[in-house]
Amino acid sequence: LTDEDNSLFYEGFSNKTIWPLFHYFPHYVHYDESYWECYEDVNRRFALAVARILEEGDAVWVHDYQLMLVPGMLREQFPDLSIGFFLHIPFPSYELFRSLPWRTAILDGICGADMIGFHTFDYMRHFLSSAKNIKGHDHKYGRMEIAGRCVKVDALPMGIDYDKYANGSETGEVSEEVKHIAESAIETKLILSVDRLDYSKGIPSRIRAYQKFLDENPTYRGKVTLIMVVVPSRDCVDGYTELKDEIELLVGRINGNMGNFKWNPIRYFYRPFSFNSLCALYRHSHVMLVTPMRDGMNLVAKEYVASKEQSRSGVLILSEMAGAAAELDDA
Repeated sequence: LTDEDNSLFYEGFSNKTIWPLFHYFPHYVHYDESYWECYEDVNRRFALAVARILEEGDAVWVHDYQLMLVPGMLREQFPDLSIGFFLHIPFPSYELFRSLPWRTAILDGICGADMIGFHTFDYMRHFLSSAKNIKGHDHKYGRMEIAGRCVKVDALPMGIDYDKYANGSETGEVSEEVKHIAESAIETKLILSVDRLDYSKGIPSRIRAYQKFLDENPTYRGKVTLIMVVVPSRDCVDGYTELKDEIELLVGRINGNMGNFKWNPIRYFYRPFSFNSLCALYRHSHVMLVTPMRDGMNLVAKEYVASKEQSRSGVLILSEMAGAAAELDDA
């Protein structure tokens, strides 16, 4: 893909139109015909690339919101091809989805698949409602009949490699800073949050809530530390640089107002950690905060639970707005 394709298809339609709309942030949505035209063109190029290598008996599995038109495009060329599609983000309610000018084309694209998967029953239900109200596709127990084909729609929540996190080696290479954090867990309770930089994660609200907790419970100052890992993401998309600035302003303010030479309320890292270092943070943290405003699944919650297989200790605080909440109902 060219730089222009990346700007219009990926940064544009995928992340300035679909991402905010599907995460219930309609005020962030950009409606731009040039974004849509490039999205359609790139999807067709993906479909053509697949068509060139297809062989008899192949099945095609298409993933996520960047390629929602591909199943329908492949269906046009190969009526009998076995096609699956999985959406890794929420599917919004019909009332929100109907506001998208290209809603019909997107539904036609997704419905080109024989099997359509979502993380949760709610996302599945919203999709079926839109398919019924916009395209007139009735369903029975998640099965729709479209042009003589049976299209199955189901909730198939994504999991993790449980053993990988449960049996993570204590002897693996861990960064010096993480070793220091782990040592501090002896005297201080550690609260951990791990997120990709995104407005859907609710990071500024989390910081404000933590500040309110310390304001209202001053006896916890010096006894608890929030370890906040934010992984860089979409730096070129409008709003993400401003979000990073807001987060860092809030962190600086709370540390400046409450911190001292021995203790800071927040230890903030704007970078990814290695697998071993991340596992060490999971294992040594007493509390895990997973509090998005809206999240398709959020595997961090599952990773944290798996990492506690041996110690059987720790608390997961999980927002009901994360898809994982449908499964981790004891959090």
